[in-house]
Amino acid sequence: MKPESRKVLRFAVQLPCTFGDSDKKEEGTVLNLSAQGCAMTTERIPALSTYLSLQIDLINGAAPVDIELAGVRWISGRRCGLEFIRILPEMLDRLCAFVGLLENTP
Repeated sequence: MKPESRKVLRFAVQLPCTFGDSDKKEEGTVLNLSAQGCAMTTERIPALSTYLSLQIDLINGAAPVDIELAGVRWISGRRCGLEFIRILPEMLDRLCAFVGLLENTP
């Protein structure tokens, strides 16, 4: 994906995450984050165009942010890009608040 094609700015992070479906969960690390998506690295990359749930630990002592449905949009080595498709309003509020903190951090 070309950087100029991105619609929103993503912020570099290193946040633990868990992803998968109801049958199997995997662990990974979110490398960059926006309210609409993220890049993630993990040992076992999910297949392109698959859909999964994602829980991101914001490392602030609160429960993880739960993304009900995310789609795998690109894969490069051990990294993949996820688009957030369905997220409950209260989870989106928490995610947006966290991204807002990142945006205002020098």
